[in-house]
Amino acid sequence: MRTRSMSKGIAVVGVSMFLAVLAGCAGLEYAPKRTILYYHKELPAAERAIEAARAAGKDKGCPAEFLAAEKAKDEAYEIYWSCRTKEGIAKANEAAAMAKALCPAKPVPVVVAPPPPPPPPPPPPPPAPAAAPTVSLSANPPAIDPGKCTTLFWSSENASGASIDQGIGGVAKSGSRQVCPAATTLYTISVAGEGGSRRASTTVTVNPPPPPAPVKVIDRLVVHVNFDTDKSTIRKADIAEMQKAIAFVRKYPGYSISVEGHTDSVGTDKYNQALSERRAAAVKKYLVENGAAHTDKIKPVGYGETRPIAGNKTAEGKFQNRRVEILILSE
Repeated sequence: MRTRSMSKGIAVVGVSMFLAVLAGCAGLEYAPKRTILYYHKELPAAERAIEAARAAGKDKGCPAEFLAAEKAKDEAYEIYWSCRTKEGIAKANEAAAMAKALCPAKPVPVVVAPPPPPPPPPPPPPPAPAAAPTVSLSANPPAIDPGKCTTLFWSSENASGASIDQGIGGVAKSGSRQVCPAATTLYTISVAGEGGSRRASTTVTVNPPPPPAPVKVIDRLVVHVNFDTDKSTIRKADIAEMQKAIAFVRKYPGYSISVEGHTDSVGTDKYNQALSERRAAAVKKYLVENGAAHTDKIKPVGYGETRPIAGNKTAEGKFQNRRVEILILSE
């Protein structure tokens, strides 16, 4: 029991000594010198400051001050070793400050330059350039119907002369003139003066004529007037059909009449077009000769083979396509 108690006591003492060592080393730096391994950090810091100054050449740049700083560092260690710890730390801080302050940069003398001589007086300003001319040109109204007129208006400043193209020629610097173009026309005025020249333009638009009123078919008669191949004469067999056409046209005195000729597909397009026109002309001639309508009221037109009403593969279909149609048109 006694041996066990002694062991416990020794352990407690060891732990206490270990904690004391740890507490004593707090804030210390490992920097072995002489027989001491750990120093307060201020002393190694002072030694590093001295060596940094030496590496920077300050031992040669300002040797007296360097030796004083190095001496203060050595004194800090001597004081520290004599167990005057706080005093040694203070001396180490002093030595580090002395090392960092070595060889201060010399102030650069400020050279004050003499004031520059006053600038020469500015040259007199050049004479103001002549003002550039200005000009404007417009048309009222800007758009007209065919056969109508409009008026050009223009004005200018700082100009000594003016002229307008499109055959108008020289004009006053400001004024107006009526123009009656047959088609849309661009008018340009040119002016000149001491300050240069300028141009202005305007367009007078001539409106296109209104489209003709659409023709309306008010009645139609399909006359089975057929023609032999490559023929445009009316056959005796079709006289009865032509009498129907005469009676139909007489029902609309004074109306416009369209007589449309058609062919089958035998022959070229060009040939059939001409043939259809001849057939329409033959029917018109018959109607006029028999007093159905005045020649000015009948307009023959041919469509060739472009408007078939039956197939062109059979003789019957071709016969149906060789025809003339009569249309009564609105005025």
